[in-house]
Amino acid sequence: MVSVEKWAMWDSAVEVDVTEGAALPTAHALIAAAIDETEAVCDLRRGDAEIHAVNLAQGTPVKVTRRMSALLRSALWAARMTGGAVNPLADNYSEDESIPPVHPTPTFEDVQLDGDVVYAPWGASFDITGVAKADTVDRAAQIVAAELQCGVAVRIGDVIATAGHAPAGGWQIPVPGSEEVELINGTAMATARAVELPSWEPNQERPSTEWAQVSVIADDAVWAYAASEAALIRGISAIKWVEQQELRARLVDRSGRVYATESWFGPAAA
Repeated sequence: MVSVEKWAMWDSAVEVDVTEGAALPTAHALIAAAIDETEAVCDLRRGDAEIHAVNLAQGTPVKVTRRMSALLRSALWAARMTGGAVNPLADNYSEDESIPPVHPTPTFEDVQLDGDVVYAPWGASFDITGVAKADTVDRAAQIVAAELQCGVAVRIGDVIATAGHAPAGGWQIPVPGSEEVELINGTAMATARAVELPSWEPNQERPSTEWAQVSVIADDAVWAYAASEAALIRGISAIKWVEQQELRARLVDRSGRVYATESWFGPAAA
């Protein structure tokens, strides 16, 4: 029997499923503490968040806490794995191309991280919210499983991670807009959703394939999140890309047509 609790934090729906009912209150507290810790260092809306010190450094090396360093490493790793599609740097530049920039536009490849010291060039401004939430899902699941010796599935928004021993029948996880899918214990799933379609001019060519939703199952929540976000914007090439990455994926286009990797239908392939 799996026990479940749901609440809201960090502008996201949070859920914990545990295989031991007695562990539920402590699991809730551990997950809430993990979210609080992450939010305190990288929530851009908080004036005391550590990420502001990083963004204000502007070409000067700055020492960061261990948690901030771990989050930046996750964000830079996600950027490298997706060829920059999941970008840890906010786009703060003017669209007026007639005004040449004073400094070269920085990219994630310009960022250097050495232990707990981070260097980003002038003009770099981090926004790592999405990756940070995925990283926290992984971390919270591992903490609960290790400290409470139970099976656990943790969800923040559309990112889910599992850890510990699976319940009887495995982890049956709902897929937005579809039936449940089974996760092998220790794997994760993330779903990326497209924003509303922009208005198209009558003579403007519409992309042949636009994904409305992409769900990806991977070995950890950060990779599942990054891959789903990257696939969402790749158009038709996303199908080949997720297969090359050997990921389980389900993609839904704007017309409601579903494309899935062959491995999606069997958890043994994860």
